Amino acid sequence: MSRKECCSICSKETEDGIFLLRVYICASCEQEMIQTSTDDPKYQFFVNQMAKAHRSMILS
Repeated sequence: MSRKECCSICSKETEDGIFLLRVYICASCEQEMIQTSTDDPKYQFFVNQMAKAHRSMILS
């Protein structure tokens, strides 16, 4: 039985994802992040979400 985790990018609870430096990312966000080019405006959103998630992990 898998445990649901809350995605640090989209905040949805899923059982299918990865942990990157203790930050959980669902499979859907992972794929979107991989396919987003650095000149896409959504790229900065991903950078900001990851930074916010890492800051919260450091402070906890």
